[in-house]
Amino acid sequence: MRRSDCRLLLLLFLGAGCRSREPVPWNLLVVTFDTTRADFLGCYGRTTARTPNVDGLAARGFQFMDCYTAVPITLPSHSTIFTGTYPLAHGVRDNGLFKLPRERTTLASRLKARGYATGAAVGAFPLTREYGIDQGFDFFDDHITIGMEDFRGRRREREPGMIFDERPAGRVNDAILPWLRDHAGGPKPFFAWIHYWDPHEPHTPPAPFDQLYSHDLYEGEIAYADQSLGAVLDELRRLGVLDRTVVVMVGDHGEGRGEHDEVTHSLLAYTSTLHVPLIVRVPGLEGGRKIRQRVGTVDVTPTLLDLLGLGVPADTQGRSLAPLLRDDRPEPRSPSGQVYYAETLSPRLAFGWGELRVLFEGRYQYIFGPRPELYDVVADPKEANDLVRVAPQAAAGLQERLRAFLSSSSRPGGAQAVHTLDPEAAQRLAALGYISGGGDSAASIREELRTEGTPPQDRAADISLQSRVRNLLERGDAVGAKEAALKLIRAAPESAHYRGLLAQAYLQLGQIDKAAAVVEEARTLTSRDMAVFLEVARQIFDRGSVAEGLAMTRRLLAKQDSAHGYYLLGEMYAQVEDEAACLAALRKAVALDARHGAAQLSLAIHLAQAQQREEAERHFLALLEAHPFDVRGRLNYGVFLLQSGRLEEGKRQLARVVDLSPAYWQAHMALLAAYVQLHERPEAQRVYSLLRERCPDSEILEQARHAMASL
Repeated sequence: MRRSDCRLLLLLFLGAGCRSREPVPWNLLVVTFDTTRADFLGCYGRTTARTPNVDGLAARGFQFMDCYTAVPITLPSHSTIFTGTYPLAHGVRDNGLFKLPRERTTLASRLKARGYATGAAVGAFPLTREYGIDQGFDFFDDHITIGMEDFRGRRREREPGMIFDERPAGRVNDAILPWLRDHAGGPKPFFAWIHYWDPHEPHTPPAPFDQLYSHDLYEGEIAYADQSLGAVLDELRRLGVLDRTVVVMVGDHGEGRGEHDEVTHSLLAYTSTLHVPLIVRVPGLEGGRKIRQRVGTVDVTPTLLDLLGLGVPADTQGRSLAPLLRDDRPEPRSPSGQVYYAETLSPRLAFGWGELRVLFEGRYQYIFGPRPELYDVVADPKEANDLVRVAPQAAAGLQERLRAFLSSSSRPGGAQAVHTLDPEAAQRLAALGYISGGGDSAASIREELRTEGTPPQDRAADISLQSRVRNLLERGDAVGAKEAALKLIRAAPESAHYRGLLAQAYLQLGQIDKAAAVVEEARTLTSRDMAVFLEVARQIFDRGSVAEGLAMTRRLLAKQDSAHGYYLLGEMYAQVEDEAACLAALRKAVALDARHGAAQLSLAIHLAQAQQREEAERHFLALLEAHPFDVRGRLNYGVFLLQSGRLEEGKRQLARVVDLSPAYWQAHMALLAAYVQLHERPEAQRVYSLLRERCPDSEILEQARHAMASL
């Protein structure tokens, strides 16, 4: 037995002291860096990188030099990381259109069943609980919109530079660190997952990273995420648990950075977006080794279960990498015979183009689609020389093995992962280029090699130009955005999404009539297009052209019914104080889609204000049945119950909101009001002390002082 094996066994079985024969369970921390290329970290060779914390993990742990994600998209990649299965099995193929089925057991579920406390905090909308990635977590903080609400929970205008619901890494730390402090010294081991979204577009790192990396804000975002990781590691060190914690840092996918004409990710399947960092630090194992054997993110869950002594379940498709960590023999530099799969179906689902399926085997990367490609990634790591015509026999053999892999690795039940995307979510995802009009339905996926459709490689430049338009809009360069959007429309005149981008440029220029004309000239209109055009109508309304915004919304709804459209129409009527029209529009929205949470909540609030309490409560309950984790809906229902004199019921609802979102200070304030009305002085004092500590010099603290004065 090698020395490292002996050390591992000693730590597992002797750490609890001589009187105990039970192994000391290690804690587990997994930190995922979104959109992070391996070659942009110092330990992977980036000379300009400032990533001392990731580099420090690599120096004390095990750095996998050749790790590949299964899909270059956030939600499906994380689904692979935490189930140990490929998208072929777990069923999640893109953001927004899918959710992880409850039947697909996650790492968190497995660890919770073995006695672990489980907690997570995520940084952006694609990983919120509505997409199923929360399963198995006792604590799951995804309240990413709280930075865009006032102290009363009302929506504010988006902050400058934000085109998407997200929160920076520091705010993610604020959400998870209290949970870590509560569980670091507890009777249970803990599993914590932290997700940093920052390296994803838009690139807006905070000071000083915006200045240090003014030449490359993407690199600055990675440096900021690294600093945030350091804060977590320092806290675990201060709590005395870092030396008993397995720490994993992994990227969910990379970023094109202009290679192969792809600026961002999801469209193509080259190493620029598939090659990711993977670093594992294990207590007691002497690290500092670089492992060059090819591995995949599909291996993360089986590896961690093996390291924690829990065994590798038979239903995982990845392999445990623990033997590689324990093997201190010199490793050959050539890739192993291990086969890995990757895919992107997003071109088909978002645009109706062809899809790409990838097989890594030996020195080859084979990309199958409408125009297959073959690369020797050992001799040609940047995939500059396509060998598909030079080595036709190798390509044919890999194609057959890829076909066999699809057949053997797919699992039934993929339809369970299909998720109905609401229009507001479609607009959020379209803002990042994930979803456009004209794509195939999620239910149309077939696990076979398909050649039909436009090769995505031929349209990468268009998508990159689309990304440029969004970035120009973010920076306020409306003139540049307009010119770039016009180029897109010349290439695809029927694209409603491109017209929406042009309309937004006109809105920034203050040319409301031109923005309206762009929408009115659209010849086709799908449900996904509606989300884009309704946003234009809303912005026209919000900018003061009230009549024009209302008229455009009504015209759009005359062309196609839309629950989200009627919800927006109802909100517009509310602002012009036409309460009857507001209620009629909101009722229509709910009739079209009873799961439209925003419409249900708005209707319930307006009915309550109109003293139609019985009907209001029906809609509150319908909202919470469909969306049990909707904290704003539950907060408003709790306040409704207090105002109805049902104090104990209201208190229970508000306490649940605080459990779901501990940093939602308006919920704490409402709970304090319940305690005051019930004359529960100790509980009220506890909440008041918390608000005084966490919300000094704020409006909400003034409200709390006023409430306490009446107790």
